[in-house]
Amino acid sequence: MKDKIIIKGARVNNLKNIDLEIPKNKLVVFTGLSGSGKSSLAFETIFAEGQRRYIESLSPYARQFLGQMEKPDVDEITGLSPAIAIDQKAHSHNPRSTVATLTEIYDYLRVLYARIGQPFCPECGRPIKKMSLEEMVESIQKNAAKNKSAYATIIAPIVRGRKGEYFQLLQNLFEDGFGEVRIDGKIKSLHERIEMSRYGMHTIEVIVDKVLASDQTRLFEAVETALDYGKGLVIAAFANNEEVLFSSHWTCPHDSFAFPEIEPRLFSFNSPYGACEACHGLGRDFFDETKICEVCNGARLKKEVLAIKINNKNIHEVVSLTIDKAYEFFAELDDVFSENEKNIAKNVMKEIVSRIEFLLEVGLDYLTLNR
Repeated sequence: MKDKIIIKGARVNNLKNIDLEIPKNKLVVFTGLSGSGKSSLAFETIFAEGQRRYIESLSPYARQFLGQMEKPDVDEITGLSPAIAIDQKAHSHNPRSTVATLTEIYDYLRVLYARIGQPFCPECGRPIKKMSLEEMVESIQKNAAKNKSAYATIIAPIVRGRKGEYFQLLQNLFEDGFGEVRIDGKIKSLHERIEMSRYGMHTIEVIVDKVLASDQTRLFEAVETALDYGKGLVIAAFANNEEVLFSSHWTCPHDSFAFPEIEPRLFSFNSPYGACEACHGLGRDFFDETKICEVCNGARLKKEVLAIKINNKNIHEVVSLTIDKAYEFFAELDDVFSENEKNIAKNVMKEIVSRIEFLLEVGLDYLTLNR
């Protein structure tokens, strides 16, 4: 009895009147098919009875805080000691979860790409550079001519997809002399009180001016003001409802394709700002889970996100690598990065590489990060 745990007549769940002797001071494994009663024996019989007996040994005062535990359906258990159980961890079946997201490698990758990723135009493939005020004005005039629009409405994005009521912001814009804003796509007058849901996601854009495209001086002033309020972003709207986004940060001078602010959430397929709009970040056809999304080809992300690269690879191409190949990719970056990029990426790279090394150490080199 000192050397064994003896179980007689265990009938918990799928157990059918089981008798069993288990040696003490040994590592014992219960193995078998799903539903064969492994957990019922280990957790709901042996552990449950060991815990129940321990609680019964406590004082009545202590037991009142722990509650009454029922005896498992078993005839007899002898040789049992107080028990400790480390339970199974149940993972949620999230269709967006991958090796990279569960290990947090993807979170650090998003930060890395937001900080030092090089944007390329998804339309023409050219590297994108920062656009000057003069280049923006010239492009607005060309777009106005192409769209046969005499006027261009210059708009400054102030808030892009953030929660809040923004009473003070709207008041400040009114006091600065602006008359209209576009909130969530609708034009509102700043002369009237504007109500917004405190917990709703909002986009707020201020109408800076409606300018004759041929009036270059006034156009310069309007764009410069919009750049100031929009923190480097300007929208030009034309008579046929065509709109062009310009950025003093990253805009293609050849076809005017402009990136929104490059930030970590842009690389997330769990965020509407980065997720492919066709498959909602699942990588599969929204109506047929057996088909790869035809828009993103299973990459889950928008085309502009996939056009941002580090060492000629976008974030999807990196997570498509097996873990051993990903380790090689990050090892090569030390020779590719400039000194400034090394300083920016140092802490993030340390976190990514340490997690990849752990996966290698436990023998998972053959898995891809997007598995």
